Amino acid sequence: MSPPPVRSEDPENPKSSTPRCRSLDYCLVISMVLLTLVVGSLCTLYVFWEKPSFGSIVSEQIHSYEQERNVQLVVDNPALINGTLEWSKNGVENTFVGQYFKHDKQELVVQESGYYFIFSQITLKCIHPSRCQEEGAVSLTVLKNVIKEKILNLNVHINHSNMKGQPSSFSGIGRYLTEGDRIGAELQTSHKISQWQFERERTVLGLLWISRIPPLEFPE
Repeated sequence: MSPPPVRSEDPENPKSSTPRCRSLDYCLVISMVLLTLVVGSLCTLYVFWEKPSFGSIVSEQIHSYEQERNVQLVVDNPALINGTLEWSKNGVENTFVGQYFKHDKQELVVQESGYYFIFSQITLKCIHPSRCQEEGAVSLTVLKNVIKEKILNLNVHINHSNMKGQPSSFSGIGRYLTEGDRIGAELQTSHKISQWQFERERTVLGLLWISRIPPLEFPE
C-alpha cells in the first residue's frame, strides 16, 4: 500500500486550517476593493480639481514684480499743448507706480538708486479723421531734474504720408539714477495743432528696474 498524501493541516486540529484561510482570503479581497475605491476617489478629485495654471502663476509673479520695481504712466491731457506734460495712471489699463517711485503728476521721483531702462512713446490720432489735413511736427523730450538734462527725444512729423494712420515714435535708454532723481517730459510743437491729439493709451512714460550694479555692456 502507498503512504497517504501529506497534508499541511494542524495535527492538533485538522479542520481549523480551511476556515482560517477562507477568512484571510475574504479580508484580502475586501481590503483590495476598499483600496481601489479610495484610489479611484482621489484620482477623480485630482482630475476635477481646478488647479492654477503655470501661466497664471507666472503672470501673478510678473504683475507683483512690476508693482514693486517699475512704473508706467500715460499722458493725462491728450491735447497737444506746449510745456511740461502731466502723467496719470487713471482711466487706462496696464499703468502702475511701484514702491521704488513717487508720482507728483509732472514727474516721477526715484526712491531707489540703480540702473533703469527709461522709455517713452508718443502716438497721435486725428480728432476728425475726415477733416485731418493739418501738417506739423511734435517733439517730446524726457528730462532729468531741475537742470533739465536731456535723456530722450521723440519726434513725430504729421504729413500726407501718415495722415490716415496714427503717427508714433518710441525711444528708450539705460541710465543710472540716484535716489531723489526726478524724471519728467516737455512737449514742443511746430505750431498750434488742433486737429490732432495724443492717443492716451499709447503715449507713455516709464522706467524699468534693471539692477543695482552695472550690467555688462550697459549703454550710457
